[in-house]
Amino acid sequence: MIEIEAVQPTAREFRSIKGGWGAIHWVCVPYNYAFLLGFLIYGLVANSLTGHVLPPFLLSGALLVTWIAWLVAGWAVQKVSSREAGKAPAGKLPWKWSIGPEGIVFSNGLQTNDVDWRAIMKVRDESDRFVFLVTPAYNPVLPKRLLGEQQLADLRGLIAEVTASGRLGRGVD
Repeated sequence: MIEIEAVQPTAREFRSIKGGWGAIHWVCVPYNYAFLLGFLIYGLVANSLTGHVLPPFLLSGALLVTWIAWLVAGWAVQKVSSREAGKAPAGKLPWKWSIGPEGIVFSNGLQTNDVDWRAIMKVRDESDRFVFLVTPAYNPVLPKRLLGEQQLADLRGLIAEVTASGRLGRGVD
């Protein structure tokens, strides 16, 4: 059993994942950027219909301002969401992870979660963290900075063992 105390990923360690769930990342690209493409097309059509009547940098300036406003709005949503999550009773509590042959148990004094290896599709071993892919919306993150060399070797060995045995990502039969 591998036990890790006081698990609280930093914002960098809790960053979004860029892969692991197939096409989901790419399907979200049009959803997130379609407004910029539509604005660009509209501006180019308007510019071509009016000839050279419009100021030369009106379209590019409007696109830049729109993009900056989108970035600032996204940043504000993240900050407000983080602050509101911190107000939750369990929001800032550190987690204790217990990782064994059966799966992972997370607890923080107010709640306990138990995830069987069969429920984890894949484990991503990244440079600074392990990401356990459970569902597209739930991917627990374990920072490597909290693990000693022996724990790191034990965890990699356990992941190899449950992968070889067919339990990792198998699902319920």
